[in-house]
Amino acid sequence: MFTPIEWKEIPLDEARWQAWAAKGRAQDLQLSATALKAAKWAAIGGMLAAVGFWSHLASFDVVARFVVTAGTMGVMFQAFQTRHYAVAILFGALALLYNPVAPVFGFSGGWQRAVVAASLVPVVASLAWRNARTAS
Repeated sequence: MFTPIEWKEIPLDEARWQAWAAKGRAQDLQLSATALKAAKWAAIGGMLAAVGFWSHLASFDVVARFVVTAGTMGVMFQAFQTRHYAVAILFGALALLYNPVAPVFGFSGGWQRAVVAASLVPVVASLAWRNARTAS
């Protein structure tokens, strides 16, 4: 049979509580950084696939746009949280450019391919920016 557990009044150890809370915050930050990095790499992969398989992209247009938009929006939200508003505006513009619901341009011509290739620059730069910021 089950025996009831006696609960004792245990005094709160403030140092242990603070250490536990700090550990939780560190784990949350690590998890969000990992998720953000995965979103950036997914956006880069989507853009590279778009540039590399340009002639076959018409049938996978919505998938590529969705992947890129999701990655850029993740970076945009993180930039808002860290109060880097110029970066947030840049990635918001990229999210609008690749919007799968209301596309701004089609993946058909040469200049569109150049736009996709040029839009890789800020996403790759954001990977380097994030790494430089966490290293310091």
